[in-house]
Amino acid sequence: MSFFVARISGTKAAKGAVVAAMAVAAIGLTAPLSSAYNESTWQAGCRGYWYSTSGHGYCYDADTSRYKGWFTNYDCNYELDTQHYTKLSNGYVGKYDSYECTFKINSTKVYQ
Repeated sequence: MSFFVARISGTKAAKGAVVAAMAVAAIGLTAPLSSAYNESTWQAGCRGYWYSTSGHGYCYDADTSRYKGWFTNYDCNYELDTQHYTKLSNGYVGKYDSYECTFKINSTKVYQ
């Protein structure tokens, strides 16, 4: 049995497989993990989400009975914060605005 394992491990294919497995493991260990965060409360059916450098506004059921639009404030690290205004139809569902910070985003806040 040990002769068979030694013979297989000596082939070019086996060496290539070992190198490939080690490369995948190295990439997996050094790649940054991206976690999603969101506001704890909904603002008339909408709230903000953000990842490591990007953020977006999302609505589950936009309520436009009082206001027709939402301000989305992107709090970026080491650069000027950005604010967008978006008008939405009543009952809108989905992502409606996004922004990419250069270095890091601290939060995305949605309000009317």
